Amino acid sequence: MKKIILCEGDSWTAGDIIDPDLDITYVNAKENNSYRLTKVWPHKLGKLLDIEVWNTAVAGCSNDAIVRRIVENTFKLLDDYKPEEIFVIVGWSSPERKDFYFDDGNDNYWQTFYPYEITDPQQLSQKPKDQQEFFKSYIKYYWNKEEYFSRYIHNNLYLHYFLKSNNIDHLFFDAFYQTLELGINHELEMRKDGIKTENKFIEITKDIYKDISFKNFILEGKHFCKDNLHPNEKGHQLWAEELSKDLQWIK
Repeated sequence: MKKIILCEGDSWTAGDIIDPDLDITYVNAKENNSYRLTKVWPHKLGKLLDIEVWNTAVAGCSNDAIVRRIVENTFKLLDDYKPEEIFVIVGWSSPERKDFYFDDGNDNYWQTFYPYEITDPQQLSQKPKDQQEFFKSYIKYYWNKEEYFSRYIHNNLYLHYFLKSNNIDHLFFDAFYQTLELGINHELEMRKDGIKTENKFIEITKDIYKDISFKNFILEGKHFCKDNLHPNEKGHQLWAEELSKDLQWIK
């Protein structure tokens, strides 16, 4: 019997919902947690299964950050729970997002890079001059499907085998990328030196992946917020109900 579900992801798990009574624009603000977290699928899933849920997702994060948090928080949970009492659900974010550790001698933190945003001249102009040059070079030479799909696959494999090695059951799904029978939808295959790796990824998706992305699941009902980018509370409720059908066995 499972006693706790650890949920991770980006805004499709953390929620992109701000309390209208708060004078804030930052969705991850602590004062918004009590409002936001009760309206997203992890909370609703916990209610349906009558199991404690720990939602550590962060809106706007990368898959790199998801992996870091899952590993750290899994070790924390293992201090208080047996492996067989823990279940992990991961809603993967956009593969293109990438983290760099920023340190200018004064501030230091993980910074998430959104290449598709930096292609907008207005977005780019808001960065310091030296960072603008770095981002331009990154986009020109290093932002490509070979890199970010390879990283996406390795993130999946690493986290799967980490959880498996700790005897922790888990379920993965893609939040807003199209999911097909063999995993994430992409026309580009990995380079020949990564074919075995890709085949192993395809193999594990058959066992641990939800067979549809969150986005595609709610598209039919069009349960989105006004921004047309994130699910509304009804969309989160429907996704929780869908997941609960697959997870009745953990009760």
